[in-house]
Amino acid sequence: MQDYRDDSSGFGTFAIGLALGAAVGAALPVLYAPKPGAQMRQDLAEQTEWLRLRAAEQAERVRQQASQMYSGASETINTMVDRGRDALEVGKEAFRKSKPHNGPASDMPSMT
Repeated sequence: MQDYRDDSSGFGTFAIGLALGAAVGAALPVLYAPKPGAQMRQDLAEQTEWLRLRAAEQAERVRQQASQMYSGASETINTMVDRGRDALEVGKEAFRKSKPHNGPASDMPSMT
């Protein structure tokens, strides 16, 4: 089982920064290149589609990682709950065995 607690690297923030950086990096050369309007619109449309596809791929990777982290956390929590229940039962049994009188309260001698 993997331990995901150490993965606090801010992967989602990095992915957003990467996507924004790619968008700016792709758009600047297109905007500064001397081209006719129709060609520039075509280039912008192509760059936009490329960025949309990259963003969709990155979103899928983030979804998969989140799903894996959720599964790992869920498994860990279920294991801890099961251990807690087992420990509670062991404690109850130890308490029952340690009682000096295991019968009902009516079997106890009167204090008067």
